[in-house]
Amino acid sequence: MSVGGNDRFRRARKVARALLAAWVLALVALAFFVRCAPLDDPAGQLVVPGTVVLDAQGTVLQRDTEDGIRIPVELDMVAPIAIEATIAAEDQRFLSHPGVDPAAIVRAALHWRSNPSGASTVTQQLARRLYLRDASGPAILRKAREALIAFQLEGRLSKEEILKLYLNEVYYGRGAYGIEAAARVYFDTSARDLDLAQATMLAGIPQLPEEYDPEDNPEAAKARQRYVLDRLVASGRVTRAHADEAAGRDLAFLPALTPPIAPHFVALALEELARVRPDLAARPGLVIETTLDAGLQREAERLARVQLEELREKNVGNAAVVALEASSGRILVMVGGAAWNEEGGQINMATSPRQPGSALKPFLYAAAMERGYTAATPLLDVPSTFETPTGPYTPLNYDRRFHGVTPLRVALASSFNVPAVATLERIGIDGFLEMAHRFGLSTLTDSERYGLALTLGGGEVRLTDLTAAYGALANGGKWVQPFAVTRVRDTAGNVLYEREAANSRRVLAPGLAFVLGDILSSPEARVPGFGQGSVLATPFWSAVKTGTTTGFRDNWAVGFTPDRVVGVWVGNTDNSPMKDVSGVDGAAPIWRNVLEAVSAGTAVSPPVAPDDLARSIVCSPTGLLPGPECPSPVWEWFVAGTEPRETETYFARTATGELTVNPPPAARAWAMEAGLLVAAGSAAGNAEGAVQILNPAPGSVFYVAPELERQELLLKVSFPMEAEASEIRINGDAIKASPGTTATALWALRPGSHRIEAIAYLPGGVRATAHTTFEVRAR
Repeated sequence: MSVGGNDRFRRARKVARALLAAWVLALVALAFFVRCAPLDDPAGQLVVPGTVVLDAQGTVLQRDTEDGIRIPVELDMVAPIAIEATIAAEDQRFLSHPGVDPAAIVRAALHWRSNPSGASTVTQQLARRLYLRDASGPAILRKAREALIAFQLEGRLSKEEILKLYLNEVYYGRGAYGIEAAARVYFDTSARDLDLAQATMLAGIPQLPEEYDPEDNPEAAKARQRYVLDRLVASGRVTRAHADEAAGRDLAFLPALTPPIAPHFVALALEELARVRPDLAARPGLVIETTLDAGLQREAERLARVQLEELREKNVGNAAVVALEASSGRILVMVGGAAWNEEGGQINMATSPRQPGSALKPFLYAAAMERGYTAATPLLDVPSTFETPTGPYTPLNYDRRFHGVTPLRVALASSFNVPAVATLERIGIDGFLEMAHRFGLSTLTDSERYGLALTLGGGEVRLTDLTAAYGALANGGKWVQPFAVTRVRDTAGNVLYEREAANSRRVLAPGLAFVLGDILSSPEARVPGFGQGSVLATPFWSAVKTGTTTGFRDNWAVGFTPDRVVGVWVGNTDNSPMKDVSGVDGAAPIWRNVLEAVSAGTAVSPPVAPDDLARSIVCSPTGLLPGPECPSPVWEWFVAGTEPRETETYFARTATGELTVNPPPAARAWAMEAGLLVAAGSAAGNAEGAVQILNPAPGSVFYVAPELERQELLLKVSFPMEAEASEIRINGDAIKASPGTTATALWALRPGSHRIEAIAYLPGGVRATAHTTFEVRAR
């Protein structure tokens, strides 16, 4: 080469070097410009998601939001294998490139017809989702803008921040945006708990969410998963053996169109949030964490449906179930109705006031115990009529029988009505309502309307309130307010609300709460009312009370273990009557099965008696210390200081050795009809109540039909055995009656108001009387 040629070559090389340096400087300047150019805050570009409601384990309860499901998570809340699978599937050189991957661009250019993966890095995909959702124009220009923005993002954010935004924003199909929502929607688990098989299945979906849906296209989804696993093996993140095992697993997916879970509960949770934090009520993008256990909820719904199906022919159409954690008030289960999509299904029967029947009786006896009653106090279950402002009231027991002198324990456990009404008459309606209000039964407000039928369910209560009231008995007399919402977060994961300590208050002394629970848990005390082998029996310690309303419009079963409380209502939303379905037949089987479900996996132990209780042997049914002839001594719990000091004289022996009873005068007729040997002279010195008019009841009204010649009323009066003489008078005129302790007579009805008087002449000149009035009207 000539000297001139060499000079030209050297000059050309210098020029080339200068041009290359200028080009490099231009690229550096461009990079600096791009990195420093204004870019809106990436976090501000995120779509504000709709509110999502989760159960206690993170299962999505409400997922019908307009903008899809988004559950933001921090990077440390995602399983590492899920992060690695995502990088393997979408951007193997993510940790090393500056936002764009030149190698991927070249690969895409050479194979653009056959390679569906494209050249977009994770950062480019994020740039597209945040800044270019609505971009238009030629694809090459959109791609260039995407690359520039990706380059800017890499200059503003760390790799961890980019990955966090990506994993919270990428679309996985089925309305799920972000890995946490995807884990919930596909597998009903959290991103933290994804395993290798689940993580690689999800990591393959974002490229083509519809094509790789594992239910709609299982073969394509499986092939895509295998591709992700192979890339993990190639990178040394996973062994071939583990990859093959994951590829061979049959994964269980949630159905793509799952029905709403606990819609009544979700509505309650949203109402609760609006009450405690009204500033959050209309705010979008909330993640509301709740107390519900979706697994238990589904089981309770299933158990309710099974029972309703068995009772369908008896016009039983609906049921509600509430289960609480006793100590905290957390609502674990709320079945507001059997079918959300049926007519009236949106009505939450767990929060709708209904008549509770006898399920209120524990709180009546709680009020009585505060006034000196004990579990051993003898009560009378005999034919009785009570005077009320609206007229005479004659309660009957469910079995239409009477049981005589009965300890309070048996009267409550067997749900006898007459002793309950008599107890309410003694303590007063206001006294009972004060106790009910203490236990949170705030819907019982109109004392003038209820009357003595209140203790048999004359008022209305909500199932949620009644379940919480029984929870106070499980809690040793401490009432805890039920609640649904535990925590609320925004899209950035910031905690906006967190439930503080339980809202609780002392409503009953621990000793009294223990005794009431002990009564309601006693199978022996239930036998007179429910018989042996009751459906109320559970394989562990539990206490329960049923309720049935007049006309069979509502029936209930509410009970507890020391840790769980379950309440069940059965009836019809339209208040139509069932066909002879009681609380034992309708609600109790659901109650027992749900209680067993919510107690599964836990050791249920009986409650421990408080220190202020003592046990004493008493003679049933007297509640006193056993005398020499007592045939039935039993152990009973007493608050210290209330134990009996006197010895009973109820039982005695005749000269021939026969056992006799000495009941109160009001129970003598029952005792004799029951075949008991009543001691002679048992009413001496106490004529009050010795005579009882059994028929007619006070205030009765009878009608005479003109077309019938003779219509008669059967009079029935109980006289004491020791009566030396007796007589029955109507309007002052003596009438002839049959002899004996239960005298009967027929009296011809005639219109007008009439007065009956029965007189017994006892030894020692004692005169015992009873009287009542009735009316006869012409039709």
